[in-house]
This record gives sequence, C-alpha cells and structure tokens, in this order.
Amino acid sequence: MIKAIIFDFDGLLVNTEELRELSITNFLRRYGKVFKRSDYVMTMSGSREEVTKFLKKKYSLPGQIDKLSDERISIFDQLFGERLALMEGVTQLLTRARKLKVKCAIATGRGKDYVLDGLNRLGILDNFEAIVCAEDVVKRKPDPEVYLLAAKKIGIAPSFCLALDDSPNGVESAKNAGMKVIYVPSARYFDSWHDDADLTVKSLHEVSDGILNKLAK
Repeated sequence: MIKAIIFDFDGLLVNTEELRELSITNFLRRYGKVFKRSDYVMTMSGSREEVTKFLKKKYSLPGQIDKLSDERISIFDQLFGERLALMEGVTQLLTRARKLKVKCAIATGRGKDYVLDGLNRLGILDNFEAIVCAEDVVKRKPDPEVYLLAAKKIGIAPSFCLALDDSPNGVESAKNAGMKVIYVPSARYFDSWHDDADLTVKSLHEVSDGILNKLAK
C-alpha cells in the first residue's frame, strides 16, 4: 500500500516555473533582449551562476556574472513575494492524504528558504513531515538522492512511497529511488508523456482515492 506521498515543489505544488520564466523575460528585457520560450528548459538545471552564464552567452549580455545573477534573482524574488500561488488540486490532495493517514514530504532542488517561506505563506507547511531541499543533497535530479533522503526522513521504505513530479528529471529520480511515480507535466515546458511514469495526469485534481488505491497494488 502507499504509505507516503513525496511531492516536488517547483511547478508541482507552486507556480514557480511560471514565475521563473517571467523573471528571466523581465531580466532580459532590461537589456533589450527577447527571451525565447524554447530556451527556458535550458535554464531549469544548474546553479544560478551556470544559468546566468548560459543567458549571458546566448543573449550577449554585458557585465559580470555575479552582478547579473544578483539582478536576475532579485527580479524572481519580487515575483515570488507577490505572485506565488498553489497549483491546481494541491489543497484537495493534501486533504485526501490526511484522511487516508498517508505521510507527506517534499523532495526539491529549490533552496530551503524559498520553500519554507512559500509553504508558510500559502498555509500548507504543516502538511509535510519532512522537506528535503537543495542544501540537503549533493546530486541533483535525476539522481535519486533527494527522493531517497525524503523517504528516509519520514521512515517509509521507497517501495511504499508515491512520488509526484512535473519534470522528466523528477520522474527518473523517483523511479531510480524505487518509487511509484505520477507525472504531472508542465505542458508549457515538457512533453506530455514519460515512459517511466506509472501514471500521467494533467493536474493534481486527477489524483483520486481510486488512483491511489490502484497504484498501491
């Protein structure tokens, strides 16, 4: 049976992918550049410096990497503070998990300060028994480290955990950890199917009791 649900954060629980894209768009606009949506996926992994290096080279930006990174992140921080919102179906699924007495955790590559602040402001922090963030692991998704550590922190074997993720790397990370995985793709950025996922849904609204029971078999 499913004893725990482990959630990704960005683009799965909250709308940060949308906010990141907008922040990069606004950042490049300051330099007279138009951000191509097709480039966004290239910014979704790597450190802040690596992302800025990519943007600097691709869009021929002037200035030092550190200063450009600070400027870009400050734009995101403002959007994060003003426009952060829950994704569709989050509240209902968390309520369902409580009723089923299923533990909930988070496994994310986002920094802990962002995650705790966001969850607290949106009123869902108390739903999670463990939160594993970028600072807690050495390797990024698709390496299984982040999901394995989340399972360890809540004391549930990976085989009894269901992972929910919106990215191909996240699906691979959770499968590599030995978990069942529901893929909730951010259709704006990723393919709508992943062969390794146990199930693909359009939103968390579709993760019903029936689906949870089916995946538990």
